[in-house]
Amino acid sequence: MKNYIKAAQLTLIHSGNNYFDVLEEIIQNAQETLHLQTYIFESDETGQRVVRALIAAAARKVNVFVLCDAFGSNAHSSGSIRSMMAAGIQFRMFSPLFSGEGLSFGRRLHHKIVVADGKRSMIGGINIADKYNSIGSHIPWMDFAVCIEGKACLYLAELCKSLYEKEKTNAVPQTEEQEDENDNEGFLRFRRNDWIKGKNEIHRSYAEALIGAETSVIFVASYFLPGPKFRKLLRKAAERGIEIKIILAGKSDVPIIRLAENYLYNFYLGNKIQIYEWTHSVMHGKAMVVDETWATLGSYNLNSLSHYLSIELNADIRDKEFVASFKQHLDILIREKCTEITLKERSKNVGFLSRIKMRIGYVMYKIMMTAIVSHRRGAENRRN
Repeated sequence: MKNYIKAAQLTLIHSGNNYFDVLEEIIQNAQETLHLQTYIFESDETGQRVVRALIAAAARKVNVFVLCDAFGSNAHSSGSIRSMMAAGIQFRMFSPLFSGEGLSFGRRLHHKIVVADGKRSMIGGINIADKYNSIGSHIPWMDFAVCIEGKACLYLAELCKSLYEKEKTNAVPQTEEQEDENDNEGFLRFRRNDWIKGKNEIHRSYAEALIGAETSVIFVASYFLPGPKFRKLLRKAAERGIEIKIILAGKSDVPIIRLAENYLYNFYLGNKIQIYEWTHSVMHGKAMVVDETWATLGSYNLNSLSHYLSIELNADIRDKEFVASFKQHLDILIREKCTEITLKERSKNVGFLSRIKMRIGYVMYKIMMTAIVSHRRGAENRRN
């Protein structure tokens, strides 16, 4: 159980009121230091609710640090930012475009973290914006987070501090605890992907979990475009008799990704991998549940953008109660809220022109990803 640490409490959090109520509670209960780091921070109704909570925390003499991605949060109003800074909040945009940060150009801060006093935290895939919240009759984008209590949160506090202060090494050690391998109560480890810093931990967790699966795997997968090597692992797992279910987006905010994802449906279905589409809102979740004993969730998408461009964070969780509850929730979603896609229906309903569009979308995606990877490799070579 390399690098797994004990958490006092692990709680599954859903997008909508659940997430934002807990987020506000964490901010309100902070006493000394609060870190908030996110990709998207809108200055809409939800964003201003969070801003007010942050300002109130600063008024209580809490040291508040906010780090937002300059691209994802570029729409946040300058007036809102000034009000936070005037209240004493330490606010910074990560990797402003055209900033002269050298290698950081194009490297995006995609994780979503809040941590208070190194004692209570949340990580997941939920950004701060109305579309992730339950406002009126709006159905929020479907996503998840995990609320963590206990000394495991100290790692997140150090990670946030390292990123906010632009520490060059960005090396934050996790405490390793030697425990009984069969103890699956309350253990987790934090996994990072940051290609420019040589971090490829989340992708490795996904691959190792799929290789080690014994009975079943469920993916919650927005922007799901795994490369050839991971698709080979999926095929081999299915050949071993592993039941694989993938919940994908029936609605997407990125049309070209939706087309490219659809192009791969025949591969999945041809290998007896079950596909289910969530169509009630945009599907934004990123998670994996294996054998009712292990789960990972966070900000990482199985695609080249997350792999090569973004700073990502997931929690790998070994906790019977948490994982069983999460799997039960996903089973209900599949049974009651999703539409199954079958090979027979797809062959009947997807015409020639649609297949051409999907192929074009997939090729365009591959061209873009090749350009991004070439840029990142060129930047790394110039640095060395």
